[in-house]
Amino acid sequence: MTTIRLSRTLNAVLALILMGILSSAYFQQYFKQETPCPLCLLQRLGMIGVAIGAILNLRFGIQPLHYGFSLLSAFFGGSVSVRQILLHICPGSPVFGYPVFGLSLYTWAFLTFCSSVIAVVLLLFLYSANDKDKFKMNWFERLACIAVFALTFLNFITTFDECALGFCKDIPWPQK
Repeated sequence: MTTIRLSRTLNAVLALILMGILSSAYFQQYFKQETPCPLCLLQRLGMIGVAIGAILNLRFGIQPLHYGFSLLSAFFGGSVSVRQILLHICPGSPVFGYPVFGLSLYTWAFLTFCSSVIAVVLLLFLYSANDKDKFKMNWFERLACIAVFALTFLNFITTFDECALGFCKDIPWPQK
């Protein structure tokens, strides 16, 4: 397998992993009736941005600019996650949502963004300016593109349903 084919496959894997994480957030939202807060919506936007950078690599060829978009999105989402962690770090402050393996969803989001930065940096190590071969997308890469577009559209619809054209309502603090 050539390095460009490996890079394309790893970009598709990155996009699919992020969409799997986003799907689990939708599971929490609809099956456990946990309304996402405005910070959660921004974290979803950051994950979509990282995945879109990977999809740009699949559609238009591997380019550092696309990796830069992913890194910028990961830093944005990570900063929002840190903000939410710091809001709830004090003893006695309520925890939002059901913990997953002992950690809140916003903590998992921060770990996801940190992992995304590491993944993109490792993918940048595979980049070579000499690799200008154009590849047609295979079924796996198309699946990644479809998943990103479908979940991006779903995120648009659900956010519009929650916030309309105004500011999103903040969720009430849970009772102790």
